[in-house]
Amino acid sequence: MRVPWRRLTWILVAAVPVAAVAGVIWAGTRDLSRFQGRLTDQVRKVTGRELAAKVPLSIKLGTEPAMVAEGVTLSNAPWASRPDLGRVRKLTLFLDPASLFLGEIKIGRVVLEGADILVERNDVGDTNLDMLPPPDGSGPHPGENRSFRLRTSPAFPWISTIEVKDSVLTVAQGEGRPAVVLEIPSATFKSPAPDKPLQLEGRLAAPQAAPLDLTGTAGTFDGWMRGLPGNIDLQGGFGGGKIAIKGSIGVKGSNLQITSEGPDVSVFGPYIRLPVPSGGPYALNAKAGTQRSAFKVEVTTLKVGSSELTGEALFRVDRKGTPTVTVNADVNRLDLGDLKAAPASVVPAAATPANAPPPRLVPTQPFSATWLGRSTLSVAVRLSEIVGLGSKVQNASVTLTSGDTRFTLRAAASVGGGSAGFDLVYDPTGRIGQATLTGTASKVSLADLTTLLGFDLGLKDAVGDIDLRLRGGGRNTRDALNSASGSIEIAVTKGLWPREPLSRWPAETQRLLGGGDGGVPFNCIAGRFDVSGGIASLRRLVVDTPRATMVGGGFLSLRTDNFEFILAPEARDNQNAVLASPLRLKGGSGRETASALEPNLARLIVAAGAVQSMSGQINLATKQAGANPCAVVAPRVEALRPGLRAQMPVPAPADMRRPRPQSQAAGPQRSQR
Repeated sequence: MRVPWRRLTWILVAAVPVAAVAGVIWAGTRDLSRFQGRLTDQVRKVTGRELAAKVPLSIKLGTEPAMVAEGVTLSNAPWASRPDLGRVRKLTLFLDPASLFLGEIKIGRVVLEGADILVERNDVGDTNLDMLPPPDGSGPHPGENRSFRLRTSPAFPWISTIEVKDSVLTVAQGEGRPAVVLEIPSATFKSPAPDKPLQLEGRLAAPQAAPLDLTGTAGTFDGWMRGLPGNIDLQGGFGGGKIAIKGSIGVKGSNLQITSEGPDVSVFGPYIRLPVPSGGPYALNAKAGTQRSAFKVEVTTLKVGSSELTGEALFRVDRKGTPTVTVNADVNRLDLGDLKAAPASVVPAAATPANAPPPRLVPTQPFSATWLGRSTLSVAVRLSEIVGLGSKVQNASVTLTSGDTRFTLRAAASVGGGSAGFDLVYDPTGRIGQATLTGTASKVSLADLTTLLGFDLGLKDAVGDIDLRLRGGGRNTRDALNSASGSIEIAVTKGLWPREPLSRWPAETQRLLGGGDGGVPFNCIAGRFDVSGGIASLRRLVVDTPRATMVGGGFLSLRTDNFEFILAPEARDNQNAVLASPLRLKGGSGRETASALEPNLARLIVAAGAVQSMSGQINLATKQAGANPCAVVAPRVEALRPGLRAQMPVPAPADMRRPRPQSQAAGPQRSQR
């Protein structure tokens, strides 16, 4: 029998358009409100939450027919901070073409675009992801003729493939702690059933951070809905390196193993919300898990270049409900040459004005005391060796403790042939509280000391002794500096002062001091600041150089950062005597340093009669073994130059005016306990 292929071909050509038109007519005449109501009712039975959409479901025809809804929301727990747990800008449900011809609507894939999901916990520890069916109507019905034991719970209509695009996941960590924000540019979740392993492939990232490209299994869908994801095995790329996360989150707690390596360790900074310095290559091996009511993070190995660290952090809540954090770290070796400052966050050009003032000499970073009494913090860091400085630093330690009504920060180290340490104590007792700062340094390289503190004075080969004692009241740095009182004594031995700060001095004074492009040499420097009401008055300053000896003084306002000093030089030889003229220096935050010669001060500073040579006094003090000549002569400056004190600059009223410190709550006070 001969098959009429040509006639059959024409029939198929005519039938395809007819079928397509029939499909369009069928899809356009479908009432999707019934399906949308059934889906909403099923979600309510399974989760106890309400699913709603601002724009009802609509059919989208094409190579992949789909239903589209916009403005979809899922209601949150009653105690949550906002009414919606999740908000989706656009929800697309791709339909199975084969099921359409059978008169059914079966969803094969879902795409979420612009989702905003908030995860949080209440005071009891419940998460808003805990979803249970409503109690009404959950039991068996008489018409079903089924027993209580055999009745099955409603099942969520499972979808094997879920795609997420341009979405944000926010995990709130409680009051007083910043929320963790995770951006999801793209991710795909696949699983054959709700209780089967959930395959993840996607890109995740914290704001302005290196993305995580992860693939692997991440628990199950049912597990995430119950807050118990299950087994996790993810690996992928991170910041030009690689990372792997393995472990489980179940009923008995969580236990995760994290291994990572890459070219720069600073990629972790945005994720742990700490200014992690830049350096590498690095290798990290860490563990994170729950122990009863505590969460512990243990860094078994962290190598950055030639530096090596181990440590652990324990987070728990005590019986009074106060969060407690305990951190212990041991640094076997810290090479500063391997590390650089943490990358600065990108600031828009419009946010930084072109005429922004230069940084202050005395920083005034604000600090808040409102956390006192709300948390307990204990940090102990031990550093066996710090290399990369001019001097060897050994046996360094940093401890920080914060309790109900006291904050203490202590640090100490052996630097070269000397030692340094400081104590910062804040006590909020009273209306405004008191901050006390004590610091000492003995035979310490100032270049190394300033580098450890995070700034550079430019001093080279200078070793000094420092004794600092300050106390001020206030709940921020500004108020504490406005009312600070105490003293600061400095004695520095032979070194080299950078040329750039002296470039604005008078030309005569620069020729008198000599030096070259590398800097100006000096034999010693000594002085004492008497601090009262936020004004640091320098009464006895002695600077000895190979070509001149200078004495002087002035003031520095800790609040406005303004300063004014006078210096009276004395040449060591007759050839430079004409260049030794007193000068006045003025400057401060937001303005350049100005200088001017004032020859008339010479006869006002020196008393009538015999005049003792300052250079001669320095030469006599040099004969004392182990003594700093400038420190020996400094207490006798007022006797050697009786008129110097009367010519000292006086602060302007704006520098001396002290605003009233603001009293604010800072946790439980002793009088309230």
